[in-house]
Amino acid sequence: MTYTNDQRFLARHLDNSDEWILKIVSVQARDAGVYECQVSTEPKISQAYKLTVVTSRAQILANRELFIQSGSDINLTCIAPQAPGPYTHMLWYKDSELISDSTRGGIRVLSEQQMKTSNLVISRVIHADSGNYTCAADNSNSDSVFVHIINSEKHAAMQHELASRILVPRILLTVLTLFYFLERVIK
Repeated sequence: MTYTNDQRFLARHLDNSDEWILKIVSVQARDAGVYECQVSTEPKISQAYKLTVVTSRAQILANRELFIQSGSDINLTCIAPQAPGPYTHMLWYKDSELISDSTRGGIRVLSEQQMKTSNLVISRVIHADSGNYTCAADNSNSDSVFVHIINSEKHAAMQHELASRILVPRILLTVLTLFYFLERVIK
């Protein structure tokens, strides 16, 4: 039996075994805590289990606002290292419309589901490419950046300076992500 009125909690018995499983449907952050399994014997037998709930979040490795020179390329990288499951499907949206390779010429979406990464590459951007870009991963919170397409060389130089400041942390984050996945594979 489960001692809760919450219908998301189900006790399941495996046929021909002494094992019982607690299943929690649609796990939420508030479900984190200590759970106890008890057997009605004298003396009572019990085992406590601690449940930690990890909220997965997609992350675009860029500033929240980008200023890109018209005619340049956009290359956005999204990671979701804590997404559940061994493979993660990731989608890109521009102003809430799904982006695909066929949206317009010069767009490529390169995803590595096992590594939980995705790259959006838009070649030779034009003013119409300005907008809010969102990366959404399976069962994860999404992340967004706003891209401004500009004609001014001065704004492009400022963006290049900002990009060079975040290049080292991006590389470090990529290396750390690789080590994270390698450690999980080795275990």
